[in-house]
Amino acid sequence: MTIFWIISAAMILVALEFIAPSLLRASELQESDRDKQNVVIARERLAELNKEHAAGSLSDEEYEQTKLELEQALLIDLESSGDSGGAAGAGKGGLLVLLFSALFVVAATISVYLYLGTPQLVDPQVVVAQQSSDKKLPSIEEMMTTLVERLKENPEDAEGWYLLGRTHMAMKDYKSAAFAFDKLNQLAGEQPSIMLALADALAMSAGGDMQGRPAELIRKAVTLAPEDQTALWLAGMAENQSGNYARALEHWRHLKPMLADDPDATQQVDRLIAVAERQLTASGSESVPEKPVAAIPSGTAITARVSLSAELAAQVKPEESLFIYARALTGPKMPLAAVRLKAGDLPTTVELSDAQAMVPGMNLSKFPQVVVGARISRSCNAIAASGDLLGEVSPVTVSDQAVVELVIDSVIP
Repeated sequence: MTIFWIISAAMILVALEFIAPSLLRASELQESDRDKQNVVIARERLAELNKEHAAGSLSDEEYEQTKLELEQALLIDLESSGDSGGAAGAGKGGLLVLLFSALFVVAATISVYLYLGTPQLVDPQVVVAQQSSDKKLPSIEEMMTTLVERLKENPEDAEGWYLLGRTHMAMKDYKSAAFAFDKLNQLAGEQPSIMLALADALAMSAGGDMQGRPAELIRKAVTLAPEDQTALWLAGMAENQSGNYARALEHWRHLKPMLADDPDATQQVDRLIAVAERQLTASGSESVPEKPVAAIPSGTAITARVSLSAELAAQVKPEESLFIYARALTGPKMPLAAVRLKAGDLPTTVELSDAQAMVPGMNLSKFPQVVVGARISRSCNAIAASGDLLGEVSPVTVSDQAVVELVIDSVIP
């Protein structure tokens, strides 16, 4: 098993090695584009000053003072992305994107493999039992083909559309990812995390432009989930692109206290706030005062006490896999939080929280009510199959005081 995970990690590192230079170069190009944008804004502002001075709206002293301030502001902007901090800022931005990409590739690879692959082959005992078989592990292309065929047969499979969208995003096929997430959005209804995933895919397919449908989806998502960090971050970017600098400031200032444990992210938000404040001033609008931010609620969790019914006890082997999970009442069946144990660990008590989130952005704390379940898998597979033993309770209200008594007492037909 250890060798399998070492080889998998090595393959992922090789893949990341191909995309790392592009990501780091992209951050440098972004800094260059920002410098050009600052220069253009400064020139436009200078032209306005010259017109006002020529028209007599500004005295010579006021004209010279305002022009000096404009030149100093431009110099500060260029220096912040130049030798003193630009390289470091670009490097940090590239490293943040690279880190996010690494986590994204790992999550997408594991999710697709668990859904379409045969993770039970990692177990040496299963390998020995199947040595007589000459079957090979499927390639990424084969798994993608299998997933597409499954979706053709069952277009209502929300989890399948989610995995397809995530895989296309990892492969940078943003149009295909947007198509998959759009299908998922139609099936799942108004779930903020799905709307944000769709908006991100649409924006990436348009070269980063969030105007139009991406902005509409983001605004709707942040209305439904006003404490969602991803929603606040993207909402600020969408409003900033639209020229609504005051609204962008509101979103980013609301987001900042939530990032207290992440200095790099806090610094990045500070920079976004500073740029938006300068843009707001340059537009001639009044500065927006900061609003006091309410305390951020502590993380929520559900305590699950799991046991096996006496009638089914004789059918269970201690080495069989036990999955304890919480999933949304509606929408994708991908677990919001999950723990994997052995059947021999029963009875047991576990805590389900955001710490066990399977997918970034799909957190337990974002859903008011969930389904809590436990399943014993005969094949050690994360996907439910006929013959598995199951117990579920729903709806369960998500809160720190939630305690669920869960009994595995049925067999999946």
